[in-house]
Amino acid sequence: MRAELSFQKWEAMGHFFSDGDYLGFNQSDYRGAIAEYEKAWEILSSPWQQQTGGADILEGIADFALRSADPDFAAEILDSLLPRVNQIAEASLRDACENLAQLARQRPQD
Repeated sequence: MRAELSFQKWEAMGHFFSDGDYLGFNQSDYRGAIAEYEKAWEILSSPWQQQTGGADILEGIADFALRSADPDFAAEILDSLLPRVNQIAEASLRDACENLAQLARQRPQD
């Protein structure tokens, strides 16, 4: 993956992950953490890059949404993840989305 991306993009991804991890793990700012991980996703410009490196990014996004323990937020994030997840055949990513779907189903019904 590193050979596929320019040095600046590779470095930027590292900063996005670092900032996202700090926000999510240290500040419990899950929206902020996900926003940083989304920036890393945007760097992956080709389908090959998304399939090769994207699963870890999307799993991180799902993990932060799950950590929020907010069913509405989980549903929102799940809706944004599913189109991308369907393009990546990764069992662990599908498991992460299933866990997120379980949380989303806990939303109060109108």
